[in-house]
Amino acid sequence: MVAKLTLFVFSIFFCLSVSAYTPPEKLNVSIDFESARLISVLLAKKSVTAAELDKAANVYGSKQLIEKVKGYSGADVSVFKSTLREVIETGTVKGNDPYNWKEVKNNLKAINLLLNKLSASPDAFINDIKLKIEAYTSDQVNANIKACFLIGGGSLGFTQGDGMTFNVALQKIGDDYDGLKLLVAHELYHSIQAAGQASRNVSKTAMAYHVKATYAMLYNLWSEGTASLVGDFTGMKSVAPFSKTQIAEYDKNAGRKRENFALFEALAYKCYTDSASRLYGALYNIGFSTAFDETSYYVGYEMSKKISQYMGKKAIADELTQDLLSFIETYIKLYKEHPEDKAFIRFDASTENIVQQLAKWRNNI
Repeated sequence: MVAKLTLFVFSIFFCLSVSAYTPPEKLNVSIDFESARLISVLLAKKSVTAAELDKAANVYGSKQLIEKVKGYSGADVSVFKSTLREVIETGTVKGNDPYNWKEVKNNLKAINLLLNKLSASPDAFINDIKLKIEAYTSDQVNANIKACFLIGGGSLGFTQGDGMTFNVALQKIGDDYDGLKLLVAHELYHSIQAAGQASRNVSKTAMAYHVKATYAMLYNLWSEGTASLVGDFTGMKSVAPFSKTQIAEYDKNAGRKRENFALFEALAYKCYTDSASRLYGALYNIGFSTAFDETSYYVGYEMSKKISQYMGKKAIADELTQDLLSFIETYIKLYKEHPEDKAFIRFDASTENIVQQLAKWRNNI
């Protein structure tokens, strides 16, 4: 898996307010693969005009991709167009390739197979995913969500802005249709989380940086943990190469889950107790970025499994509209109620104490 909500989470916790939420009539998911189609057609050519590059850069999905890549690399729309032109006309990109066009071109056959399958039955694809997430979704949450399928960039999946669009890059997936469903379930659930959290009434009282930073760590613990359960690859029967890589990550982290918990606790402790430093970005990256194997995803995943085991999937759904402390508080409550269950990984007293101290800020973010 890859980091998915960095920009969105930062905007929630380090701005003074969240934009007002007006619930639509129902949960509606639309599919947009215009950007992927345009670029795949261009990559099959040997030459390209400025007008064709402008058109490819200006569609909705490409704007999402450019904003994402520019955010972590500085490569703006001019780089998008110049490197795309280079790979079309020469077959490669010499030097830096921030949009990963070489990888896209090398996987173009599989990408087109996947796009053809998606475009043949988009409603069936989305309905299959809705069935996967239905039990984890609260009746209180309504949203209009756009699923944007892209090719290019370094992120496998990400959201931007208010979280009501999620983006999935197809070049890393091959023609793994079933694996794509699980990845989209994960990403769609992030948008549902955003809608659920935005529907809450919060006081928005000013908070110290270290308090907001710790809340943000707990947000990601809940957000990525529950989404990893919703899009769980471990039960797959027919496994294509992309899905195998995802299962390998789950298996690797299952073998070191106690260490993963200890690492998350150290990060949360640093976040909360060091009120002088402003290191949220670095601490987030250690726990939730691909550079460090996203180990905290799997802490939240293990917690989610235990909550679901003892309280059912509805308990996961109910968390969508709860204060961000509720997830970790529920987990702590459960392991104290079930001392006989040795599979529970228990937090240290210092972590439990931080959670207790954060309670005074409940419903403030």
